[in-house]
Amino acid sequence: MGRALGDPAWAGRGGIAPAAWLAADTGLIKEAGGARRERGAAAAAGTVEALAAKWSDQDELMKVVDRFALDEMILKDEWLHGATGLGPTEFFYLVACLEAAAGADPDGPLFSAGAGAGPAHCSGGGGGGPRILAADHMLCMTLFRMWTGCAIEALPAVFKVDLATALRNVALAEDVLASTRILPTDRAIMRELAGAAPRGGALAAAAAGGAVSADWTRVQVELPAGRGQGGGARPGGAAATTYRTLVGCGADGIILFRGPALAGRGSEIGYLRRHLPGAGRAAASLADGRTPACERARVNLDGGPRGAEKILRGADVRMPHRGPLRHLAQDQADLDSRLAGERAVVESAFAAIKSYRALGGVFHGSAADLERTLTIAAGIVNLKRMLWRDKGGGRRGPDAGC
Repeated sequence: MGRALGDPAWAGRGGIAPAAWLAADTGLIKEAGGARRERGAAAAAGTVEALAAKWSDQDELMKVVDRFALDEMILKDEWLHGATGLGPTEFFYLVACLEAAAGADPDGPLFSAGAGAGPAHCSGGGGGGPRILAADHMLCMTLFRMWTGCAIEALPAVFKVDLATALRNVALAEDVLASTRILPTDRAIMRELAGAAPRGGALAAAAAGGAVSADWTRVQVELPAGRGQGGGARPGGAAATTYRTLVGCGADGIILFRGPALAGRGSEIGYLRRHLPGAGRAAASLADGRTPACERARVNLDGGPRGAEKILRGADVRMPHRGPLRHLAQDQADLDSRLAGERAVVESAFAAIKSYRALGGVFHGSAADLERTLTIAAGIVNLKRMLWRDKGGGRRGPDAGC
């Protein structure tokens, strides 16, 4: 795997991935996606008969026909959304970024030239090395697995590749999506906020004029089969354990931070006390009582972690009142109603993340796999919301000043 693929330094080269997502011009993203889709449509304009003239080996010809058929399907918007959860703009923007990543890194993957290329471009691995798929096929395979929740062993039957190729390409694509800035992941956003305001005030500004609404979402993770408590055999096979992660959203629904995904039943107060710094340096300002009043973020929490204001001393914590509605004073009921409306954005973010079947059901993979998948899903959710929000125009970045 290329040395620089996990390094975000290349992001922004060629005018594809924005240098800062909170001030991104989403119009440029749409242009990049549209241009890449047009190039893909032009490349797929040939016919199988024309391709056959380039090949003498029938087995290799059938592989090309399969790739040509996938090219055709990817260009159909309805099929693309059903397979990946993305529209053509987002999908082909990411394809362009994957190709730019390879072009910026001399040690990166040499993608296949696609179905229309001749035999010399078939393997794409360089020098007869491991086969690397075309960038759009690699991305489609990776997102198909996340969107449908299928086992990776099922990918060869759908994408007509061997299992080793599927494993290699999915791992490569996931590494790029999670570790670079081509997606506005929670990690990318937190790095921006931490760099924009060493005192932490950018978190309040990035809430888009409202409050940061935070809550825990939970994912069931399948434990390895045959391993019970104490390491003994478990005759019942695999069981699931619950991992939870803290997610914070701004008023516009953009996911601003996410804490680590942890297993166990620990208290929510304990999570805030021990793991809030894991949500990023800017989020750590929430616990700093020295945070100036003009930089304090309003934080909406559900009614669970009583005493959170003692942990989040650098924020204005608001939680709904407990008890039946009929027993609440009018001002308390009004506050609860406002908080419920503001907290709807984080519930919507949870629903969008869980729409990926890999996360909405029982997750199959390690804790590291879960972290990577959550990061990618959060980035995709943010990308789609930014494109929907701006409708072709950019937005001014957050102002960290008082």
